[in-house]
Order: sequence, then C-alpha cells, then structure tokens
Amino acid sequence: MSLIIEIKIFLHNSNSMVKEPKLLNIMKFYTPSPLALLCFICSILIFNSCNKDSDLFNEYVLLDEETDPIENADSDGTDGSDEEGGGTEEGGSEPTDRPSNGVNLLLNGTFENSDEWELLNGSTATGGVLTVIANGSIGSDFPNWSAEYPNISPQTLYQTRRYKLTFTARQVSGNGVLQIGQRFAPFFEEQITGDFVTYEIEYNGEGNPAGNDLVIGGRGVEDVFEIKNAILEDIGARASVGDESSTDLPSEITFYTDFETDQWGANGENPPAGSFWEVDHGLPRTTDHPDSPLKAGRNGTGRALWLGAYNGDATRNEVGRDNALSWNEHWIGFSLYIDNPMAQDRIMMQNANLNPSSSSRVNALALRQSSGQLIFSICTDVNSVDTLPTNGAGSNTESVYFDYNDDEWIDIVIHYKGAFGADYRGPDTSELARNLGFDPRSDGFIEIWVNDEKIVDHVGTTTFRYVRQGGEYTGLITPKIGPYWADREEIGDIYYDNYTIWTGPGGTYQAVDPNK
Repeated sequence: MSLIIEIKIFLHNSNSMVKEPKLLNIMKFYTPSPLALLCFICSILIFNSCNKDSDLFNEYVLLDEETDPIENADSDGTDGSDEEGGGTEEGGSEPTDRPSNGVNLLLNGTFENSDEWELLNGSTATGGVLTVIANGSIGSDFPNWSAEYPNISPQTLYQTRRYKLTFTARQVSGNGVLQIGQRFAPFFEEQITGDFVTYEIEYNGEGNPAGNDLVIGGRGVEDVFEIKNAILEDIGARASVGDESSTDLPSEITFYTDFETDQWGANGENPPAGSFWEVDHGLPRTTDHPDSPLKAGRNGTGRALWLGAYNGDATRNEVGRDNALSWNEHWIGFSLYIDNPMAQDRIMMQNANLNPSSSSRVNALALRQSSGQLIFSICTDVNSVDTLPTNGAGSNTESVYFDYNDDEWIDIVIHYKGAFGADYRGPDTSELARNLGFDPRSDGFIEIWVNDEKIVDHVGTTTFRYVRQGGEYTGLITPKIGPYWADREEIGDIYYDNYTIWTGPGGTYQAVDPNK
C-alpha cells in the first residue's frame, strides 16, 4: 500500500521581530516503498540546510508569474557570443554584463526581423543582427539615419530622464566611426573593432518635442557595422544638479511653473521644451493684468495665472502640456483660487488619458466644481476597466466631494500611479507594460490632499482602458488646467499658481507642496 506524506513548507522572515511564518506551498507525495520514503526524507534534510541561507533558498523558489520581470529583448537565453562569425566579445571602452532585470524600451532589440525599425541605405535587420550601412553623420540630415527606432519612450516627452543603452557591435568594413544618437544628437561616436564588443552608455534624454528617436549610422560612407542585443532602459532622473547638461530644477522635478514669467507659448505655436504650457483656448492672463480682480500670487506676492471667461471663447480657457505625464508614479502640486464660480458641474483641472485616434476619453483624474463644492472624479471601479465610456470625462467614475471657500487659495497635492488593479483579469497588456515599465494589471494608487488634509487614499484600479470609440489608451497623460463652460453661460475666473510635477518614485508631499 502506498504511503501518502503531506509536507508543509514555511518561509520564516530573517528578521527576528517577525513571528508569523509564511506558507509557501503544500505538496503531497505518494511513495510505494520505504526505500523511496528514505530518499525523500534525505532530500528534505538537504533542502532544509539550504534554507539557512535565505539568498540560496530564494534561488530555488519559483516566482509568481504575475510578479516576474517583463521579458526583455534577451529573454531567449542567448549569451551574445558570436557563434557563426568567429568573433569574440572582449573589453571595449565601456564593457558590461548584459542587464538582467530592466524593461527593454526597444520591443525588437533582438533584431529577429525589421519590425519596429526604419532602415535606410541598404541596412537590414534579420536573424538577430542589425547590419548598418553608414551614409555620413547622423547629425547632418535625415537620409543619414541608417537605422531609426521612432519614439523609443514617448511617455518621456518634455521630461528629463536618464537612459542606459547596452548593445554588442563590431565593424565589418570601412574605417569610420559608429554613431548612435537621439535624433541629430550623437551620444556615442567611436571607432570600433572587427570583434564583437559589448558597450554600455548612459545619457540624458532631452525630451525633444519632435520625438525621442534612437538613431544609428556612421560618419563615413558605406562603412558597415553589425549590432546585436540592444537593450534600452529608463534608469530614473537625469544627472543631478551641477552636471553641465542638467536643468536648474531638482533632479526628479520634471515640470514647475510659478508664472512669474510668461511660461506658455504663443497661441497656436509650440512652446519651448521644459516647464512651458501649450495654449489650447485663448491666451492666458496673469494677476498683473489691469483687469484682474486678484493682484498677487499664492503667497501674496508675485504673479499667478488667470484663466476665465474674459477670452470670449465659447467653450473654455485652458492651457495644457502634451505627454508631460504617464501612468508611471508621479506627484503633482498646485494652488487654485476661485474668484468667480462657473455654472454647475464644470471642469477646472484634468489629467487627460491620451489615445492617438480620439480625444473622447475618461480622464485619469479630474477636478470639477458643483453647487458650492469641488469634486474629484477618479477611476476606481475594476468592473469598468473594459467598458466603453459613454459620457466622456466623468464616465463610470467615483466622485469625492469637498467644501471650499471663494476668494481663498486652495492647495492640492496628488500622488498617482495608473493601473487596472490587481483584481483585473482582462487582456494581456505587454506592449503597454513595456512602455510603462510595469504591468498595468497590477495595483495602482491615488492619494489626494486638500489644504494638508488627505481626502483620498485608494489602492487598486485607478484608470480605465478605452476611449469612447473603443481605442486603447497609450499610458500617456496630458495635464490641463483651466475652466470649461461648454454650451453653458460663459462664467468663471480661476487662478493657478506653483504647479509642480515630480516624476518617478522617491517623491514627497513636501517636494511639490504649493504653499512653500
């Protein structure tokens, strides 16, 4: 008769203060003989000895699929060696081991085919190798971009991020230098050898409004290079203040306007990169305008932005900043002053989810005014993630009301990460996950403070999947501020000041507090 042995394995936290063991698994083993039973007991003893070293033990515990890192371009297990060409990988100017945990922003960095790449001058991508045929400096003209990966990380437009590019390359013919750059700006220019060498380069993303294209070529003409295993990772904030290529902002604050100068572009024109707004409806004014009822900014000095019905537009007066945010973790702080309330239930601030084909959306988050109160509309219903919205910005959202007083500054701080929620069991989102650096089927969160009091503290679903026409969101967000009156009476005078965005983890309330 077979023996049935039930084994329960517990993992104890190495911290002595933690008393409760965590159940990892329950296994039942069936054994027909005492000899097999003895072998099994010995294996348990060996396993237990390994358990004393937590690092060794963790190597043998299978990770839950939903928490495993998203596969990058090197997920096929190859080691990058040149099996067919006879070359060897050896130390280059910056040799490195291939990264193992980062999310590859290049969806086809393995070059199994030419998908995702635009190739010129006879360049090809096939069978795991990108063959680049140079046509002169990539900094001089578009036709010299022999290999281009468009919009490598579109969610970083207007943000100042730092990237790490790892790749393996060799020179096949010619004696010119290999060039790799961000559009027309090379960040790698080097004479490389005929052997495959692995390089690692870190560079600052400039958030070019025209695109964050990765471009490869060479200064010579008809020089030939081969490239394999390209991995591009977002490694956080760009270099700290003091670096010659840094902005004058703290390292993680990617957008800040205090409106002491005209921090917006002319109506209908693209503004400069950085902390400048785009004018969407009617040129804004500030508190130093002779017609402004309010004469100073948030702290009783300086200027604030004045948006209102003075512009004569039939629908709104607003400014926005395209793609300044994404569903990645971020903090926002700003101050708001309502001098002349709008008609009932009108929007005055929104973080607009973006879709390439439509503007009809459910906002990631919106602030409205209604009947003497303000309302935050937030997406918290996991059952609405896959529902086509029916009425635009507020469809299937939860409303959080709070009181306010006219003619007083209101300080607002928001901490946000967009996700469908861990309970969401909908379609695979791997392409969006690669762009974001996390699986949006995980939990998101929203925290909101008004005048230092937390009014929202939510973990779970924080964004939905579709625009009204059924297109899917990209994970990009355009923040907008300004009053809407649509087809109602044109009423409203609202002031904004000290608008700050902190992008990425590590932010704090104090970093974006508008009352400082």
